[in-house]
Amino acid sequence: MKKMIRFLSVTAVLATAAAAQAQVYVEGSVAALTAKSSSDGVNTETKPSAFSGLVGYNVHPNVDVEGYLGLGAGKSSITANGKNIGIDAKVKSSFGVFVKPKVMVSPEVEVFGRLGFLENKFEASDQSSNASNVSTQGSFAFGVGANYYFDKRTYVTGSYMNYHNKDGLKVNGLSIGVGYKF
Repeated sequence: MKKMIRFLSVTAVLATAAAAQAQVYVEGSVAALTAKSSSDGVNTETKPSAFSGLVGYNVHPNVDVEGYLGLGAGKSSITANGKNIGIDAKVKSSFGVFVKPKVMVSPEVEVFGRLGFLENKFEASDQSSNASNVSTQGSFAFGVGANYYFDKRTYVTGSYMNYHNKDGLKVNGLSIGVGYKF
């Protein structure tokens, strides 16, 4: 029993020391999105919004891996060739992973890129009835951004991302948020 307690104590201390050395961070942000598609001369567009959360881990001084979760924050009317067609659209959810190459360009400013894969769930609903259609699609995602550090742990972040580009549907967005390193 004493050996087990000693083993668990040493394991807890080592795990705590490893976590202290790990560069784990979280980010929360809001994104203004633009979704566009074109088919048979009809150009559609909508501008929903989303909240997102990220958990990242520093695997190298210039590379992170990140887990991403996004949730729809608002819907927007779909326009076809500039005219409202009576359908609202929103992003219900997104989740995925990214590789994030990065470089510090000054003691306070970091620039980065993101490359990964997102599974996106979109919803379109008729404005005059309760009818809706939900579709789930996966796509490569990529973008660029920058972080401004107030201190070694706290920062603001901004990025431009291509969240989805597949089967004629392109979803891009600008996001701004805050982050914290543990």
